[in-house]
Amino acid sequence: MSPLADAVLDHYRELVDFLARRTGSRDIARDCAQDTWLRLAGARPATEPANHRAYVFRVAANIAMDWHRRCAREQTVLGEYAAGLAEQNGAPDTLEIAALRQTLRRLEAAIAALPPRSVEVFVLHKLDGLSYAQTAASLGISVSAVEKHMMRVLLACHAVLPD
Repeated sequence: MSPLADAVLDHYRELVDFLARRTGSRDIARDCAQDTWLRLAGARPATEPANHRAYVFRVAANIAMDWHRRCAREQTVLGEYAAGLAEQNGAPDTLEIAALRQTLRRLEAAIAALPPRSVEVFVLHKLDGLSYAQTAASLGISVSAVEKHMMRVLLACHAVLPD
């Protein structure tokens, strides 16, 4: 693991607090912290940063900003899509549906191949909408264990998605 990924782990709680202030949600902050770790785990910067903590927080701030941009884009796209459906008064494009179904099948297969506990954590958090703390309490495990299971799921999903 890289020294930068280690820095994420060393400052994890502080990083989540920082990201929660930026995103308004501790769950989204945890997701952004995981994305930070993923980005830095394989990172080989051209020059070694003098202050790993500062570098990690800058990367995390950029990821939080990307999250805000993505949310805004999704709202715009959803609005345009809804307007297009109202005008079209028909079904979505067949090619688009086929591509989405194929992606869903790959994601389902990746998740199904994971250990049952990871799948259970994923379902409780993402599908049932429980927070990490609620998921941990429901399963009788620590929040840290929930984070590790979610990291495993995210890595598996990331591996099957097209770039």
